[in-house]
Amino acid sequence: MVLLRGENYDYSGQQKSFLTTAPSAADEALIVENTAGFADDDYIIIAPSTERTEIVRVNAAVSSDTSITITALKFAHYVKDEIFRTNYNQMKFYECATATGTYVDIASSTTEMDYSTNFTNYDDPTATADYYYKRTFINETTAAESDIALSQYWQIDDEDLYATPEELRMFLQFDEQDYPSESDMRFFIKIAQSRITLDVSSSDTTVLFISTLLLSKYYVLRGLATKSVAKGYIQVMAEGRTITKAYQELVLESENVYQEYKEFILSTGRQEVTKTNFMDDTTMIDSWTRADIIGLMNGQTDAVDFQQDYRFSYFGRNRRS
Repeated sequence: MVLLRGENYDYSGQQKSFLTTAPSAADEALIVENTAGFADDDYIIIAPSTERTEIVRVNAAVSSDTSITITALKFAHYVKDEIFRTNYNQMKFYECATATGTYVDIASSTTEMDYSTNFTNYDDPTATADYYYKRTFINETTAAESDIALSQYWQIDDEDLYATPEELRMFLQFDEQDYPSESDMRFFIKIAQSRITLDVSSSDTTVLFISTLLLSKYYVLRGLATKSVAKGYIQVMAEGRTITKAYQELVLESENVYQEYKEFILSTGRQEVTKTNFMDDTTMIDSWTRADIIGLMNGQTDAVDFQQDYRFSYFGRNRRS
């Protein structure tokens, strides 16, 4: 049995709103800021990338500006939790012996998407190591399915990577015949992941995915710069050897990408310090106020000072130059 991981449907461009009332488990209505863009038989993702993430179906015409009738909730949620409309709630897996051949659906592989992370998992009892895999998205109610031709392929060897070689190639906007090769891409990703484990302390798959793409791009550009010299793209003048502008531009671009990577992990670290459910969970703090709790933190009475001190001490230990 092999675990297949399919990247979830991208809901970032879909209609979005916020909860204005905290619903309880088993509730069948969401009270939101605005219902515009939501309709019967749509699916709604609630609080993505949290332990309370779930998908519910809109099961009645939306006639109110602030209320949406849904299937029963599994979890309680908080005021200001984000909700997103999506066309699909399930994922189906396909396989093929070659990357560009005809993909055949894997029996019984249709499963509900898991938006607590970026990926939905399926245990395939018949998976083959050298096969290629794709996934499509399904609307369980209407049976509508996304176009498999638009799906990226991957191999089981890619399952231990935060980003696949195909995803990195699309991020770089390289054609398949361009350098680096697929094996080169996989190697650059593995180098990036090794470095990321030293720079980033996070289990958030979104953070790891973006970090991997950025740092892998840095290594690819450095590799291209080295390759340009190896191919003889240098000038030799009277005063000595001078590297061409092609090499210099690649190195400069790679350094810009590396700076972008460092800024990303720094800003992400700040968010993880300041973003805590503990502060929003009134059942945990009982009769204490937020100010009471903040006042107990290391003797600090100013939350900004506390976050600032924590941030600098944290990154002083973890940043790498």
